[in-house]
Amino acid sequence: MFEDGLLDFRDQGRAFEMHNSLTTSWSILLHPVNPIHWFIYYIMLQSFSDAKYYGTIPDNLPVLYLRTNVYFPHNVQLNAVKHFCIYKMFLCNTLPEMYYLISRIRFHFFFMATTAIPREEIFIENVSYSTEYSNPFYFNLECEM
Repeated sequence: MFEDGLLDFRDQGRAFEMHNSLTTSWSILLHPVNPIHWFIYYIMLQSFSDAKYYGTIPDNLPVLYLRTNVYFPHNVQLNAVKHFCIYKMFLCNTLPEMYYLISRIRFHFFFMATTAIPREEIFIENVSYSTEYSNPFYFNLECEM
């Protein structure tokens, strides 16, 4: 059921319909999100489903902790509304069948406005999941320079 739903998401082009000039989220975030990021998210969901199927995740209904870095163009003022818009995009790209495998989704996202991204778009990087809580790892930018 989950794999059929995931294939439907890919076939209907859901990643391309998530955030564009015709959606309500465009009035909040005026920069595009590359659809490739959503296809990477679908691959991550597929690997989670496989791990549940093969029994490498021992919990019956675990909490799914999503982790990623979200980079905005440097001229974007970050606030809770823009963060919630990104969370909502992830929830809309999560299949309803996923909730048969998990009890809930928790987000550990690192939001940052930067000049390092090549185009004026929102860049989602390092999408990963875990089923156990751990403190989110954020880069120490002073050590990275």
